[in-house]
Amino acid sequence: MRILCLHGDNQGETASDLASLSSKLQHSNANVSFDFADGPLECSSLSADNSTHCKFSKTRETQGIREAHEWLAKKLDHDGTYDGVLAYSQGASLVSSFLVYRQWYHHELPPPFKFAVFISGEIPLQVLKDLGVPVSKAAEGVVAQADVQRDRGLGPLLAHATKARRAVFDSDDCFGLNLNRIPLELKIRIPTVHVWGDKDPLFPTSVHLAGLCDPYIRKIHVHSGAHEIPREEKDSTELASLIEWCMQRATWPGQTQL
Repeated sequence: MRILCLHGDNQGETASDLASLSSKLQHSNANVSFDFADGPLECSSLSADNSTHCKFSKTRETQGIREAHEWLAKKLDHDGTYDGVLAYSQGASLVSSFLVYRQWYHHELPPPFKFAVFISGEIPLQVLKDLGVPVSKAAEGVVAQADVQRDRGLGPLLAHATKARRAVFDSDDCFGLNLNRIPLELKIRIPTVHVWGDKDPLFPTSVHLAGLCDPYIRKIHVHSGAHEIPREEKDSTELASLIEWCMQRATWPGQTQL
């Protein structure tokens, strides 16, 4: 089983954490192999050594996202079939948006992955708007507030934290997003795992993404950290178990894109 691994906004800081997680999975399942891909854009780092790191996109805007999709499509064509994808932060945004665009414009094609694991993931609201989904001012306001909290180095807003559990199960008001007004063709219908930290100010965007996925083949794990790949042993063990579930669920008969 081949799994594509996609890093976050700061490739240098997250690649080692992804590698550590994949090592734990390989220890329990020797038939799993991982392909770590670097984003196509090289950016200057703010670190003292003036090193560079890679990104998939420099913007959340639709044009930058679609350019990243072109890179991913070429990657899939060139390197063959992957069974699943393990993606963090910006990598998760890339995968989620790639899936919904493909389902909408190329619905005759099979899904590019049988399962997906999103860590601190997001479905950019600009993508949904570009596909004709009504996105409320309330949903945009939640994302804008979360961005401010992140930029200030703060945790989640209290208003977001107190609504967290209800938002996961509220299809009428998933942090301002009405999931019932999103066409079935734009719902992600492969097995998924969603992971975020309860101290992550951006966690409402991860809840948006989880809401876009089929709840019957979806698992959620909330760890005690922030916007990061969980490092504590109990979290990494739980995450490895959830990924194992996701891989197995993807092999069930009839698990195909409708």
